[in-house]
Amino acid sequence: MKVKVFLGALGVALLASGVRAQTTGMTAEERIKKIERQMLDLQSKMREQMEALQREMKTLKEEQEKEAAEAREEQEERIEQVQTAQEELGKRTLSLLERVKLGGYGSMRYDNSSLDDLNGTFTFRRAVFTTDANIAPRLRFYSELEYERFRKLELERRFTPSEGGLAVEQAIEGTDGSEIAMEQAWLQYDLNNWLSLRAGGVLVPLGRFNIRHDDNLWNLPRRSLVDRGTPVLPVAAAWDELGVGFVGRTLLGSQGALEYQLYVVNGASLDAEVEDIIQTRDPKRSKLEAEVEFSPSTGTFFADTKDAKSVTGRLALSPAVGHELGASFYVGRYTPAFLDDETLWSLGFDGLTHLGGVDLEWQYIFTRFEGIRNVARSFAGVVKEQAEEVESEFSPDLETEIEFELANLARTKHGYWLEARYPFWLDALNDTFLGRGFTDPQLVPVLRWEQVWLPSLLQEAAFEGGELTEFATESRFVHRITAGLAYRPMPLVGFTLAYEYTWTNEGKSLGGVTNFLPAGEDEDDARAFLAGMTFGF
Repeated sequence: MKVKVFLGALGVALLASGVRAQTTGMTAEERIKKIERQMLDLQSKMREQMEALQREMKTLKEEQEKEAAEAREEQEERIEQVQTAQEELGKRTLSLLERVKLGGYGSMRYDNSSLDDLNGTFTFRRAVFTTDANIAPRLRFYSELEYERFRKLELERRFTPSEGGLAVEQAIEGTDGSEIAMEQAWLQYDLNNWLSLRAGGVLVPLGRFNIRHDDNLWNLPRRSLVDRGTPVLPVAAAWDELGVGFVGRTLLGSQGALEYQLYVVNGASLDAEVEDIIQTRDPKRSKLEAEVEFSPSTGTFFADTKDAKSVTGRLALSPAVGHELGASFYVGRYTPAFLDDETLWSLGFDGLTHLGGVDLEWQYIFTRFEGIRNVARSFAGVVKEQAEEVESEFSPDLETEIEFELANLARTKHGYWLEARYPFWLDALNDTFLGRGFTDPQLVPVLRWEQVWLPSLLQEAAFEGGELTEFATESRFVHRITAGLAYRPMPLVGFTLAYEYTWTNEGKSLGGVTNFLPAGEDEDDARAFLAGMTFGF
């Protein structure tokens, strides 16, 4: 509207100036006609200009609408792309959550013993974190990382110039008796329904406990003597080795199954453990003592020190759900390459069954270290001196001694455990704090009987000048009976109470045949009250 007014005013002004210039000397009628013609010409030009301006404005509007539509389409396309990306991410995340399962188990315990040197104490037994990943339909990876009695590990190291030289300082802080260990880490390739290839760090399938050692699967707060406390197993549970083998399971009838595991592994070997002892004495010189102890240990995960491999396997028959009978073995060299070649072999038998409402579970292990006298003689020839004092003119106030020892060797070890359980529940407890909120709580009384025999336990292997001067063994045993009660609000969580009585040869020390009881020389028995908590997820 403003454009039209402006053009009209402009036209009138131009017309007036033109009329004054062109109508001079004309009659009034002629001037009127001429003005009318000029007005018609001007109106025609103004219409043309208005139409051109309207066309231009229409084109501009169309361009603006097109740009706006393109912008909307681009924005909608971007929104769709973002939504598609979010959906794809959600699908990948869901797929990852479906394919990868994170889990674990852990436990703690209170232990109050009758032994003089064992105070009542809380113990953080372990926390284990597991990863189970289905990489592809027939590829699976599984791992277990254990923190045992572990709270912290701290390392400080620095080096600086000092008085024209270099000062290097290092400090390591950690919790006593703690351990971080990779218990399992293997890849499995399923070849068919009953045959799978498995490679990596695997649990040695000797007996049923080592492959089912998770704390939350058991109803007593301490592991068995055969597998851990006075291990008849060549290496205490949980015993893992690096190797490759085959595993599988096939169905037998409508309820039965047959399972097997067979591996070739690096294998257990004598390994060195060094303990440094610093002792101040008055009026004698202070003493620095290094004790080097060689004992059976898990094989290396790097370079095999034995130049030989071991073979282990287990066959388990399950005629019906909840019933199982297993047989297992292990055989291989246990001496490192710098000692004589000697063989270690073990046999295991185990089972699970039900009698009425009672669950019966058991395991028997037999282990033999061949040629331990030859090993001691060969060891003496390499080490030369069992104990050697090192005199130094640079430290006249310090006595230094190095001592070598063979430990935890017995020509023969064998033992068993038998455990009876009676799971039950009282409906009267449903409305109490024990039952409220849980779908299947249980009370589980437990009785475990254990016996271990060490008929030829190495007591002394002395040598001098590279010659074996003394070799002595003795017959020992360890027996234990444990009675306990477990409360399980759900299958993977348990609260346990137990009383155990452990004893050995009269007049002998339990400390010499167990790895968990610091018994004195005349303490041949121990009574302990245990309370524990265990969980799995």
